[in-house]
Amino acid sequence: MKSTMMMILALAGLGLGAASGQMVFEKSLIEMTAEPDQEEITVEFRFTVKGDKEVEIGEYDAPCTCLEARISDNGRLVWQPGESGTVQGVFKTGNFMGSVDKMIVLRMNGETEPSVKLTVRMHIPVLLEIEPKTLFWNQKDAVKSQSFKLTVNGDEPLQILELSGTNENFVEELKTIKEGREYEIVVTPKSLEERAFGLLRIKTDSKHVKHQRYQAFMAIRRGEIGE
Repeated sequence: MKSTMMMILALAGLGLGAASGQMVFEKSLIEMTAEPDQEEITVEFRFTVKGDKEVEIGEYDAPCTCLEARISDNGRLVWQPGESGTVQGVFKTGNFMGSVDKMIVLRMNGETEPSVKLTVRMHIPVLLEIEPKTLFWNQKDAVKSQSFKLTVNGDEPLQILELSGTNENFVEELKTIKEGREYEIVVTPKSLEERAFGLLRIKTDSKHVKHQRYQAFMAIRRGEIGE
């Protein structure tokens, strides 16, 4: 995690110091926290053109389809010394959960590689925390039950309305630890003879559509006893 953070910061710093020495951004990293039901977040990276030469943006893009990049003044690409504007990022939260980093890149006219990298960091609420995300069994182990721990975050309690598994080899049982706040899902495989994968769909009564369905996973993998 630390090395990833250092790499992101290094890339962000590269964007500030580049831009042909002309386009200077106030920030290269913007963090935003979404509301539980928020579907779209807009951030603005403000810049000013420094020096005595115009700046021409040759290309701008956000590699992820979840993020749209826009330039102020109706997408103007040529900016004169002293002028200021914004690079806008419109982020679609979709099914993302937790912290998500997405990048906008700008290539100046005459350059072969992007010289500006702007990072949008979204913090998207997780109203139902599931640990672990995946339960594993090894084929040569003895059959035993394992559990998902479900914790409700935020002020409002959640009820688990329904469990739906995609693989009949896994039997799920819901246990209420603390009504509306803590649950346990006990999973027991019928057999470990063959490798298998299962998806567990968890339906809640959240008023936020995005948080009405969560997922967890089960897998039987090849392995030696005790692995």
